[in-house]
Parts: sequence; C-alpha cells; structure tokens
Amino acid sequence: MKSARSNIRTILALALTVVCAPIAATAAVHVVSPGESIQDAIDAASDGDVVKVNPGDYTETHGGVDAILITKRLKLIAKQTKTESVRLLPGPGNVNGIVVRGTPGAMIERPLIKGFIVEGFSNHGIWLEYTNKFKLKNNTSADNLHNGIFPTLSTNGLVKNNVAYGALDAGLWVEASENVRVIGNEVYNNPTGIELTISKDILVKANDVHDNVVGVGLYHPNGSGLPYPGTPGVPYDDGWNIVGNQIYDNNFPNPVSGGLVGQLPTGLGTLVIGVDNVLMLKNVLTNNGFVGIAIVNWCDFNDCGADPPVDGDPLPNNNSFIKNTATGNGLNPDPDPINNPNPFAFLAADILRFAPGSVGNCFTGNVATVTNPNPLEPEC
Repeated sequence: MKSARSNIRTILALALTVVCAPIAATAAVHVVSPGESIQDAIDAASDGDVVKVNPGDYTETHGGVDAILITKRLKLIAKQTKTESVRLLPGPGNVNGIVVRGTPGAMIERPLIKGFIVEGFSNHGIWLEYTNKFKLKNNTSADNLHNGIFPTLSTNGLVKNNVAYGALDAGLWVEASENVRVIGNEVYNNPTGIELTISKDILVKANDVHDNVVGVGLYHPNGSGLPYPGTPGVPYDDGWNIVGNQIYDNNFPNPVSGGLVGQLPTGLGTLVIGVDNVLMLKNVLTNNGFVGIAIVNWCDFNDCGADPPVDGDPLPNNNSFIKNTATGNGLNPDPDPINNPNPFAFLAADILRFAPGSVGNCFTGNVATVTNPNPLEPEC
C-alpha cells in the first residue's frame, strides 16, 4: 500500500509540474495591408514572429537600398488567392527587393519567404546572405536585373516552386552555400537559368528550365562573384546532383554584351565548365540549339593567362552522366545575334565532352543521337 501511495504521489506531482509549467510564448502575427509598410511590420516584430501581407501592390518609401531587409528570425508570408497576389515594387533608392542578411557569427535561423512577386529591381530580387535552414517557396522574381533568387553564404536550405525570369545574370543562383535543395522551380528568359558556384551538397531536382541562354550553368570558381573559399589547388565544388529536370528550348538570345555573362553562347542546355564531382541523372534535354550537355575546360572558353584558375585546375573531373535523355539538340548553333557566328558551332551535339586531359568522367545509359566524341566513354 505504501508503494501504491508513493506512486500516486509521484504521478500527482508530475501532473502538477506539467500544469504549473510556464507556457512557451507563441509567435506574434503582424498583418500588413495595402498602403502600409512591410518594413515597419518587420522592424516591430520579434524573433520568431510571423509577418503576413495581404494582397496588393507595395512600395517602400524609406529610401534604403533594400526595399525589405530582415535581420532576425522571421516568417514573411504573402497571402494569395486565385486572383490576387502580393507584389513588391521598387521605391525611392531601392535596388534590392527582399533581403535576409545575417553575419558569419550570427546567421539568421529558419527564415521563410513565401508567396511574393518581387518585380523590377535593378539588383537582386530575393537575396539571402548568412542564413541557416532557410525556405524560399512559391515566390516569383520578375525582371530583377542582376539575379532573381540568390541564396549565398547559407546552409541547409530549400528553394521550391518559385518562378524566376528576366534577370541579366542568373534567374536562380546558389553560391558559396551548403546542403541546399532546389526543387520544382521554373526559370526562363535569363542568361543562366539555374547557376551553381563554389558550393557543396546541392540537389537540383524536377525543375522546368527553358528559354534561357544557358539552362543550367555549373560554373568554375572563377565564375563566382565571391573570393575562393577553399585551398588553392584543391577543388572546392562537390556533391552537385542534377536529377530529373526538364531542360529545353534554351535558345534565348544573350541580352548582355560584356563580361563573363556576355561570353555565353546561346543554345546550351547544361554547361559543366571546369567543375568536379557532378552527378547528372535522368534529366531530359531537348531542342537546345547548340549543345544539350557540354562538359568543357574552363580555359578553353576564358583567358586563363589573365585570370588563372583560383583552384589551380580548369578541368572538369570525376563527373557522372547517367540515364539522361538528350535528343534534338545542336541543330541551330548560331541563333545568337551577339555571338554570331558562334566560333564553336562545329562542336554542336546532344552531349559534348571537350576537355582534353580531364579524368574520371563517365557515361552510362544515356540516350543521345549525336555525341562528341562518339562513343562517350568510359562507363560509370
């Protein structure tokens, strides 16, 4: 009996502890309506709060470079209907749309940006810097003139079901980041649709990539806008998995005339240039006028005398190409009014490997009509 009473007292004590325990504070929800400032709501919010924005057009008038700047842990959610959306347009002095910015010692944790149309900014549409466990979902970047959606210096992220078009660099660019999933996005009318540079463990899956100059650009570290983060002579890019994407009709005339971007010839489905450890698996590449999949040496298309490879290696090595379907590519290698005639038109193919001296690249189960060299080897 004593044992039973002790057990009852223990259970009651535990119950009272649960009842009397302080309740964790719930996140506050801040609602913004047309005519109000989204930035004011963000400034008033605390870490962990939610800012919801009702449908309408919004222009910030504070005069800052960033129309919306988030420096705390927040969820920023646009409320959408079938006929109404939230559109952010440039105000006085604004060059970036939505920016989430932490620091190397204090990354912004778990930011969510969802459902916004960000349109017409002269620099970046949605720009993340030093964030962790971020999510960018169901946004549209329209005619933002540097990059559309641009997570950089960030980790453990998801970029899903967004649309990006009208940039003058990349529609969607993951740079200097780690463990990022890029899934189910549509990118078009950009110099590069989806771009990766100096990152690790990136999954690019089930995206719809069409009508760009280059559909998917997997670029050497020299093509990055940031200093090389690795050890000179040691490749940094690693674990790029390009899986199950539709990459087609990337014949958009290059709208840029200078710099590295201006050198891109149109008609490229996927450009693997000087990077290592890429897996391309079960992608479908069709009607890209120059090449479906191009595996090339960085220095063959850039001046490595003036700009030596920062990682000491311009070659694409140890890349695997498995069960891709690349057909109907290379049939119009000269559609670009800037780079016409294309001096490399003779390389037109469904799959091209033009990188003498590269090692470890392999090809298994791909469907292609024209390959260069023919056959592609060795098998994976």
